[in-house]
Amino acid sequence: MSIGKYILVNGSFVPTDEYRISFSESAAFLFSEKIRSVRTVFPFFKETLKIIKLQLRLFGHTFPDFTSNDGAGLKRQLERTLTKNKHFMGALFIVSFRFNEQKVQYSIQSMKLENTGYELNEKGLYVELFDEIRKSASSISMLSIGSKNYWNIARNQLTNPMIDHFLITNTDNQIIEIPESNIYIIKDKLVRGASIQHGAYQDISKPLMLNIFAKSGLQYSEIDGITIQDLRESEEIMTVNAIDGIRWIVGFEGKRFFSNTIRKISEAFNQSIIS
Repeated sequence: MSIGKYILVNGSFVPTDEYRISFSESAAFLFSEKIRSVRTVFPFFKETLKIIKLQLRLFGHTFPDFTSNDGAGLKRQLERTLTKNKHFMGALFIVSFRFNEQKVQYSIQSMKLENTGYELNEKGLYVELFDEIRKSASSISMLSIGSKNYWNIARNQLTNPMIDHFLITNTDNQIIEIPESNIYIIKDKLVRGASIQHGAYQDISKPLMLNIFAKSGLQYSEIDGITIQDLRESEEIMTVNAIDGIRWIVGFEGKRFFSNTIRKISEAFNQSIIS
């Protein structure tokens, strides 16, 4: 990814090389959210807006400049950033919020993506279990703000170059996610996932995935969660989020997994985004 030459800060563009964050701005940081564009379309925009509203409310703030009129203000600023940085084919945006000088402030940074749309990875990912620190269920564990500390700790301990991601576990030693993504395992016609009751992060892509499973004749269940043994006995494993789309996991503990059903699900996912 190549970073855009300009960052939009409270409505004004600042050259990326010149952008500096003061100590007070750093201390005032609230949260950030990622948004993807496919050409000039913003998939999952409505869902992202809902999450932004929720997190602002959790911090005791509102920001109608962005959130009123179905997010027209936010979409306008994303479009301005897209145009300014000439990231017309596909981009990743990081929208950051701060409460500084008694008001909500924001910045938008864009990065050009290599692929215009969502593409399934042809080279499968390798994963390993991370259980040094287990994630507990809480009122915010389904959100990124309640999960990022666990993700950051796991990422910093990922030193094996042969492993792409750590699997995050909960206090019951169940597998609940990888950083920033939901995980699904497939066996026969059954898809299993982890629920928010298990402490799992819930990506905004989940309602779409449940719809795709139903239309594909797949039964979905998250009642019992995912044990390590479930993972070993599965036929296919994938992770999903609104930014990367569907990622195929090929290996865990020496076992290799297929991607036949995942490829069909990926096609349905892409078709849903386009339509």
